[in-house]
Amino acid sequence: MKAFKLVGRRVLKTGIAVFITATICIKLDLPVIFAVITAIVTIEPTAVDSLKKGLVRLPAAAIGASFALLFNLLLGNSAITFALVTMFTIIICHHMKLDTGTLVATLTAVAMIPGTNDSFIYDFIVRISGTSLGIIISTLVNFALLPPKFGPLLVHKVDRLYRDVGFHLEDVISANLFQNKTYNETQFRSLNQDFEKAIKLSQHQMAEWCYRRKNEYEERSFSFLLKKLTFLQKLISHIGNINYIQLKSNELTKKEAEIIMTITKKVKVICSNTLHESEKDHEFPKDYFYALFKKEIQERKHYGQKGALFYELLSVMDCITVLQSETKKEHLFSTENKEYPTYIFPKKVQYD
Repeated sequence: MKAFKLVGRRVLKTGIAVFITATICIKLDLPVIFAVITAIVTIEPTAVDSLKKGLVRLPAAAIGASFALLFNLLLGNSAITFALVTMFTIIICHHMKLDTGTLVATLTAVAMIPGTNDSFIYDFIVRISGTSLGIIISTLVNFALLPPKFGPLLVHKVDRLYRDVGFHLEDVISANLFQNKTYNETQFRSLNQDFEKAIKLSQHQMAEWCYRRKNEYEERSFSFLLKKLTFLQKLISHIGNINYIQLKSNELTKKEAEIIMTITKKVKVICSNTLHESEKDHEFPKDYFYALFKKEIQERKHYGQKGALFYELLSVMDCITVLQSETKKEHLFSTENKEYPTYIFPKKVQYD
């Protein structure tokens, strides 16, 4: 049973940023609402994103504030004012390549329209000061406090993807061998989407290390996770290829079908545990499959559907064999070095 977690790092940092921003604005007699809105939407997954986008959001917010005061002066506090301010803010931010600051700029602009008085320059300075304060504080909080830890999240995501790959391979092979079954392609698309999310997590971790220290063990463990992602990509690709293979009825012999199902179940077992160990210490029947593959080519002079299936399964076996070797080597290294991150080979993944 997964423990319920009330507050995550990002939620907590958002609360801290809002509290600090509101406190300073109250002390300086600046409008709190603009600063708080900006602080809420400025927190990013990584400190790098906060720094980069913060530099974009400052000028974007100034553009939005300018349009708010200009159209309020010309048209007053009316519906068309809100519409024009929103449109012009988005257009100018886009043309100036400030797209990441468009949301903050638009929110700032429309929030400034009500309550504007005759002192337009004063209103502009006061409100843009509050907005800038929200951006700066939110960026600093995101950078300085509770740095995100993507490692445990990535391990959890990768392990779950490997389990899913094992189930998907079994499903697609069963659909090919026993043609009364169908393979759910919607789930395969979901598998690809989950893989893209894992890639995104790895990119977040690399971006985070641009501004933070990392030791050799963290770097090595992360390289291992990237290798596992590469193997995952290959396995998902082979599953996709197998899905398009259309075997004729009784095209495989009974022995071939049995061996294929045995291999599939072994792959499923290997993918389902963190160390990628098999239940029995025996190798895949690669030589047998290679002989079948070679025979198929010699008889047909080209790839048939049966030969294509043999090729894909040979590729899957090669990938799994290398994965087992790399995992065994990395696990041995982790047991010999106490500073190695414990979340790479956990008994149970812990979240922070």
